[in-house]
Amino acid sequence: MSQNNPYYMTNTFCICLCTAFVLLLCGSAVTAAEYRFVKSFPVAVEEPSGLAYDTKTDTLWTVRDGGGGLYQIDKRGIVLETIDVPSNDLEGIAYKPATDTFLLAEERYREIKEIDKQGKTLRTVKVPINYRLWHFNHGLEGIAHNPENGHVFVVNEKDPRRVMELDEGGTIAGSFEVDEADDLSGIHRDTGSGNLLILSHESKKVMEYTPGGKLLGSFTIDVPKAEGITMDADGNIYIICDETNTLYVYSPVEG
Repeated sequence: MSQNNPYYMTNTFCICLCTAFVLLLCGSAVTAAEYRFVKSFPVAVEEPSGLAYDTKTDTLWTVRDGGGGLYQIDKRGIVLETIDVPSNDLEGIAYKPATDTFLLAEERYREIKEIDKQGKTLRTVKVPINYRLWHFNHGLEGIAHNPENGHVFVVNEKDPRRVMELDEGGTIAGSFEVDEADDLSGIHRDTGSGNLLILSHESKKVMEYTPGGKLLGSFTIDVPKAEGITMDADGNIYIICDETNTLYVYSPVEG
């Protein structure tokens, strides 16, 4: 066929245009970061559950499941301070740097509590999620804060395995289901990318999602009962284990 033929020229143009479009998509695709296990440290806290990074002190905070209480620990798991909080089912914690306060996820009552560093409850927000009575122990397992708009992300463990974005008043601004894991046990929002790191202790992995629910990637972890996840200013991931009271550290892979 002659290259001067109009049909040939049109067909060639379409092929080139499609190829360029595919290359553009591939070149601009967002991919998940990769991490490697570094070290683990014992933590002198019984049944530690959630985990949060304190940007002002460069330390970590965890909550105790079953007995309540907040514990400040350093990056090697040493307890620095304890704050008494009267609650029997704390599962998640997030730090709000603008107000120097904490957001706590209470599983059975499906509530978010905001407290100060003296342990005083400032407000309580109900999470609007329906569940059956026999699923009362499959509730909120983690919470993350978006300092840019004041929204929070919470994960429901099972039935449903759902991620919900709530505005400051507790109204749902968005949500998505997670089908890639057997349960959800923790969440962290990466302030650099805005993506969500979601933990599953039954599937033993960490998944990275966009806020809209697109899975970017995942990596496996050798942690028996991972209950909390956070990230420090250097991009290191910290995971806390409820079963062995252990802090695990994962660092980003260079490349």
